[in-house]
Amino acid sequence: MTEEPNVGNGSKPDEPPSPKVLLVSSFVLPHAGGVEQFVETAKELLRAHGCRIRVLACRRARASSEADALVPTWFVPPGGWPLPVGGWRTLWREVGQADVVVANGARNLLPAVATFFARIRRRRVLFVLHGSGAGFSTSSFVYHRLLGSIFERLVTRPALRRSVPISLSRAGVTGARRRYGVAAAYVPYPLRILAAVAPDRPLRDDEPLRIVWVGRLYPEKDPLRAVAVVEEVRLTREATLDFYGEGILAQELEVLARDRPWVRVRGGRPWERIQHLQAEAHVCLSTSLRDATQIAILEPLSRGLPVVSTSVGDAPRHYIAPAVRRYCVEPANVDASAAALLEIAGAYERHRHEFAENARLLRDRHRMGQAKLVSLVHATASSRSEQVAHVRTAFATELSESTQ
Repeated sequence: MTEEPNVGNGSKPDEPPSPKVLLVSSFVLPHAGGVEQFVETAKELLRAHGCRIRVLACRRARASSEADALVPTWFVPPGGWPLPVGGWRTLWREVGQADVVVANGARNLLPAVATFFARIRRRRVLFVLHGSGAGFSTSSFVYHRLLGSIFERLVTRPALRRSVPISLSRAGVTGARRRYGVAAAYVPYPLRILAAVAPDRPLRDDEPLRIVWVGRLYPEKDPLRAVAVVEEVRLTREATLDFYGEGILAQELEVLARDRPWVRVRGGRPWERIQHLQAEAHVCLSTSLRDATQIAILEPLSRGLPVVSTSVGDAPRHYIAPAVRRYCVEPANVDASAAALLEIAGAYERHRHEFAENARLLRDRHRMGQAKLVSLVHATASSRSEQVAHVRTAFATELSESTQ
């Protein structure tokens, strides 16, 4: 009697088994942010390409979490930095059951500990860098600049050197080399499939310009300056400003809104709702002082929506079409941001078509990010370590040869 081949995991007999991937991230949905959206995007993408996915995250008090396993966590005030205080057996077990670990975020402890556990258990790690590597110039001296530097030296750097670092931004590649002393492969952010918005939308001369600001309400995102920008715009034409997000500056913004009925602090919203709100606005605004991938502008730009942004992180690279590059302006320059908003409003329909052309170019670029992420995960999960080195070298070569 001939013995049947073991295909219990759903793979065909002549195919390698589906890789088991553990995504480790301190924050996942419904906590709102770019890191959390990446976890959700990566989970859906890798699952669609045959991977078996589990997500491990920090446990938030009185909040549901879209994760398969959670570890007890203390969120250190005032910023809520996640400090795991238990669940080490859970982490050890989850790492041991995976073929490859995807550690998400360099400034949190949980992904770093998962990397060390994976090294002991001889599991390979892809370490995803979201930041640009810029210093904490807008943060407290003790909380971020002093303690943050100690954490990076004692925890982040050793973790990165025991993994295959990848950066979702070009700015992060440079920052990883400068800040952590490691070479990171560049993977364009794997955008979800987003519905393009028709460019033929009018803006009447007597219609208020509806401006939307989306992001974390923290000093490095500089939402307070957005109020000053729109205040200057209103010297020329009517405009409103809606904030969507949460953070330590929410109360200060609400105080400003009391005397400015055109400012509205809306709080957090689900990702799907944010897409709708951005499409309903006339223009999106970003005032970040420090950023990397800039998801809050990458997504609306990829749909053809007008966006005015500061030129930090990868923001200048998102304005591909020459006609729209002038809307990526100098950080902390209120006059430049206000002038850009007024210019868009002055010939709105023409500018909508220019942003639509930019969106087409941007979507083409970031489709490559999906393929690269899938390829790298599969290569890392392979039993042939030289294959990982080959893929990593190929990405590094592409980075050195590309100037875009």
